[in-house]
Order: sequence, then C-alpha cells, then structure tokens
Amino acid sequence: MDKKIMAAVACTLLLAACGQDSGEETRESYIAVYQEFTEVSDETVTESETTVPVTFSPLTAENDGSYLSDVLIIGDGECGKAVSCGLLTEENVISVPGAGPDDILSAEVGGKKVRDIVKTSGKPYIYLLFTEGELLNGLSAEKYGSELFTLGEELRGLSPESMVIPLSVLPFSDDYAPEGDISEYNESLHMWVRSSPDEYFIYKDVSFVCGENGRIFDKYADADGGVSPEGWHDLLRYIETDRFFNDMTETGTSYDGLAAKREKYSVTDGKVAYLTFDDGPSKYTSQILDILRENDIKATFFITGWCIEGKENILKQVADEGHTVGLHSWSHDYESIYSSTDSWLEDFAKVYRKVYAVTGQKPWCFRFPGGSYNNYNRDTADDIIAEMERRGFAFYDWNAATADASTSATYDSCLENISDSINADHEVVLMHDSLELTPEYLQDVIDYIRGQGYTFETVDTADEVRF
Repeated sequence: MDKKIMAAVACTLLLAACGQDSGEETRESYIAVYQEFTEVSDETVTESETTVPVTFSPLTAENDGSYLSDVLIIGDGECGKAVSCGLLTEENVISVPGAGPDDILSAEVGGKKVRDIVKTSGKPYIYLLFTEGELLNGLSAEKYGSELFTLGEELRGLSPESMVIPLSVLPFSDDYAPEGDISEYNESLHMWVRSSPDEYFIYKDVSFVCGENGRIFDKYADADGGVSPEGWHDLLRYIETDRFFNDMTETGTSYDGLAAKREKYSVTDGKVAYLTFDDGPSKYTSQILDILRENDIKATFFITGWCIEGKENILKQVADEGHTVGLHSWSHDYESIYSSTDSWLEDFAKVYRKVYAVTGQKPWCFRFPGGSYNNYNRDTADDIIAEMERRGFAFYDWNAATADASTSATYDSCLENISDSINADHEVVLMHDSLELTPEYLQDVIDYIRGQGYTFETVDTADEVRF
C-alpha cells in the first residue's frame, strides 16, 4: 500500500481512535480492499489400523515437546481405550469404569487415589471426558453440567498450574442413544463452565464425531457401541492440533507458530454495516451486548489484552453470544508495539493466548491501534503488515465512525459523525466499548443506520477495509 495515504488519515476518525481530536468535520475517503487469503491445508490424516499406534507431530518449543505428552485425560471406562489401542500411555490417562464426575477423584487406580495422582502428575493440560453411561444412569443435563463443573474447579485447586478442559459428552451408537438430544448435556456443561471467571477452565466441543441426535458415525463406532480406535485417533488428533498455536518453522520466541486460518466467506450484496468495538472488554460491554441482543445484531469486538483481567466472564459472553472476537493488541502502547515487527508479534501473541484461553476461540482478525498507518508506525507498518499477512491474519481499519474516543465527543457529536460518514454500500463502523458514552448513543446509531437501509453483520463476511 502506498504510504502517501498517510497524509489522508490525519482526520477526525483516525485521531479519535488515537484518543485525539482534530476538530475537523471532513470525512476522508477510504478504500475497501479485497484480500484473498491463502489457506494452509491441515495435514491429511488417514484412518489408522486398529493395532497400529499413531505418531503425532511434535509441538513447538513453547510447550517443550509433544503436546500429547503434556496431556492428562480423566474419565470413565471409555477413556481406557485410548491406551489399549496404543494411542496414549497409561501416564496420560486416568480411566475409572463406571465412575462419574462426582466420585472419580475419590476412586483408586493402581492403589492410589485419583486426586493424589493428579497432584503429582505435573501435566499442564487436564481433559475431562465422560460417556453415555452417566446419562443412562439417569443423570439430568443440569446435574451433569453441575457435577462436571465442580470436578473441574476441584482439579484447578489440586493442580493450579494446569488448564482444565471439559470435553463435550462422547457420542452414542444407535444401540445406546438416549431419547433426548445429547446437545442438552453439552449446552448445560458449556453454560456451567462459562459461568466461571477462571480463564484456565474452558469447554471444548468434540461433537464433530457425531451424526444426528448425538449418534456416533459408523466409522467411529466399535462393536460394543463405543468409540473405535479410528474415533480416538481423530479425537486425539483434534486435541493435539487444537492447541494455542499451529506448528510453524520458528524458534525461540513467544510467538512460535502464531498463525490464523480464515474460513471461506462471501460478501452480502446490498447495504451492510459492520459494527465494531475497540478497547474492551469493560464494565460497559455488557450494556452494549444487551442492546445488540435486543436488536438481533451480531458485531465484532477487537479486544485489548490488559483489559481482560477480572472481566473474563464478559469476554466469554461476547464469544458465546455469537459475536466475532478479534484482537487489538495487548498493551495498546503505540511506542512499544510499533517499534519493530518482533515487538508487535510479542505483544500480539500475548493477547492471542489470553483470548484463546478465555473463549476457546482462535482469533483470525485484528485492528491496529490507531489504524494500520499512523504517526507511530511510519517505519514499521509495511513490514508488520507483511508478516501478519504471511501468518494468515486479516486486519480491519474503518470507513465510518462515531469518533466517540475524541476528547470532545458528546452524544450529539457521535450521531452527527455517523450520519456524515455512512454513505457506502459496506461500512465498517468504529466505536469503543470502553466508554460510558457508547451505550448511551448506540441505540440511536443503530436506528439511524437501519433507517438508511442497512443490515448488520460481523466482519466474518466483510472484505478487509484499509486506509
């Protein structure tokens, strides 16, 4: 991109994002640029023979070797099949036939209490996995979620350095399928885990091995109606690859393997507005979520990392309610993050890990603090952009704004700014969920934009908008 565009971004909208106020009323022109992403294909995984162990690719140096060697899976008898078919070793699995979430820690394995094994295991990732036995024993969906939540919290106490990750219920074969929908149990578990402010206690959905009504796909079912070695292979492969970062050919830095893969998308015809919010989460984010929910609107939130502490539940709510979660740096410190490409990546990797830990989602989009070209990154912007594109990330500037971050911003000025800046078919609207003013004017902004004939979507369906 030509850096001469730098001269055009010294306008109210850009300065507002930097917390400054130029006093100008003129809206500059912005260019929506289509960015075609090169998707890096996942390694093709073939189904293994039932007696042949599967070799998993090693993780990056950050986790010091193979991810699966750092995993402890705790569950009922079904989990033991991961050992018997040669996919995991006994030190990676605690399998107690017939046990449930409420009594597994008090059970004994090899003459030792499970709780004592956990204390000494030293595994940084503990996965919880239970099967249909619990449901068939009459445990309700609500009770199941509650008991597994309690187990997860107790495990965090026993092993505070470990991340605890409850997985969705293992699926049913046709012979053992319940009358109800298995999704009720998974939704209950997800709800309970979401209620915890603990960023290292997250839920993972592995229902990709299921067909309709929770019944297991034939290729993943064994003769007893449980999960076959092929099913365990794909399940563990998912666990192994669903870590913080994909393998990359990097060494020695905190951003080893930092990469994104955007899903294929198509841009909606007609007039579409993409509401975006920077600098959260904050105490005002929940009010904004209420307004968006009442208007049936999904938006995009670009998260600032240092703001997350103590507001993990709010960030989880943003993700769980279907809004797109993007990144906006960890520190928002212009001089630091724009000093070099390495400084940018170090900061970006930190907020990436934090957002992933809290939401279980891997962000693919971001927004540069101050916009992609500003007074702080004149010498580094091009290199940083090229590196982020190489890693598969997409960034969004904006072509409409309320200028709510301006020091002179008022309710009236925000409405005036949005009416002056909304005039293209596709508008990426800049706002901030860190400000008390935003929930005060948001409903009227929505009403105005809707009155101009726009519908609302997240940036998942938007081409990149760049200065």
